[in-house]
Amino acid sequence: MEKRGIRLMALGIAIAVNGAALMAVNASMVYGAERELLSQQHPERVVIVAKRQELPANQTVAIQNCPAPRAL
Repeated sequence: MEKRGIRLMALGIAIAVNGAALMAVNASMVYGAERELLSQQHPERVVIVAKRQELPANQTVAIQNCPAPRAL
């Protein structure tokens, strides 16, 4: 009877480990699928408009790259 108890305990541990591994794989697949969907979505165009005088001094790159009287 002792062998049978050890075997049943080993079987229970094996089932628990496999269940935990399947849950981890499932979570990983769901996360990957969500990232895939998010990567396929194109965000709406966002335009930020400000007069050149309103821009902080550290945003000279925006002024240099935009010849218009307003900078993005």
